[in-house]
Amino acid sequence: MRRYERTALLLTLLLCLGAAALASLRPAAPETRQKPEHIRGVLELAPLADTSNALVIGYHYELLKRFAAANGQTIDIRLTGRDRSYLDSLRAGAVDIVVVPFEDSLAVDSVLVSTPVDSLSVWLMRHDEHAGMQELNDWIAAWHASDAYASTRDLFLKRFNAFRSGPRAQISPYDSLIRAHADTLGWDWHLLAAIMYSESRFHIEARSPRGAAGLMQMMPKTAARYGVTDPLDPEQSIAAGAQSLSNLIKRYSGVAADRTERYKYALAAYNAGIGRIDDCISLARHLGVDPSRWDNIVQEVLPRMSDEQIMETGAVQLGPFKGEETGRYVDRIIAVYDRLCVICP
Repeated sequence: MRRYERTALLLTLLLCLGAAALASLRPAAPETRQKPEHIRGVLELAPLADTSNALVIGYHYELLKRFAAANGQTIDIRLTGRDRSYLDSLRAGAVDIVVVPFEDSLAVDSVLVSTPVDSLSVWLMRHDEHAGMQELNDWIAAWHASDAYASTRDLFLKRFNAFRSGPRAQISPYDSLIRAHADTLGWDWHLLAAIMYSESRFHIEARSPRGAAGLMQMMPKTAARYGVTDPLDPEQSIAAGAQSLSNLIKRYSGVAADRTERYKYALAAYNAGIGRIDDCISLARHLGVDPSRWDNIVQEVLPRMSDEQIMETGAVQLGPFKGEETGRYVDRIIAVYDRLCVICP
């Protein structure tokens, strides 16, 4: 190779090395975060879930839904008990957000912690979700500054007692859903609200010792029959409860004297079950009691339903039960209904 050729080759090599060195000095382009289409959220708020207090679980369920919607995402939300933690599931990537009670001294390893929400909670994400946590903190700040914040917070977090409340514009955080489903069925929405108040006090996490769950306290098999896949979901619970009550009203149209009596029978069956109320009607007819008026059942039949001897009549299929409790249930719903009509016309 001639001398001038070696010189040219050396210059070319030096230029290439220089270009590579300059390229290495430029800042790397930031990685684009692939936002998941679906969020898996967990409410680990059992210490705050005293059902005599504010609707803390419902409030955070609503906030998770709003956060996901604001980011164009869908979300699945589950609730933990007092003895279970999902932090390991979060670290492993099995869930995306865990909501825990806020504490000044909170220290959690290997996860990111959001700014506090109403001094009630913080939201946790995996240690590598810095962009996601920034989105979340920005959303929390925007929520606290929004026009809807104060009114929504008050509806969920201020206690409500139907018999101590003065006039108010709304009864619950779910009034719009209650009204929509009541209108579809041709009901006075106050009745559906009264049932929900009596059943769950508007707590989405309410669960009875027998296993009834959700705002409308439906048993799992009944809820599933009406399409409930998430008992925490207010819309699913209200829609299922309303449809169930509508079917009960239709069922007793051939027995009850009028619309009001049909409602009373539907409420009784919602509480005790269809079989129990059918037994009451059958026993009434056996005893010569007119079943077209619920008060006749209350006065003449329900006191007898706890007596083992009713099985000897042949009119009862399911056996004795505490029928007087069902009578009190119907009276309580009607009392709440009357009160709600006064405080929120």
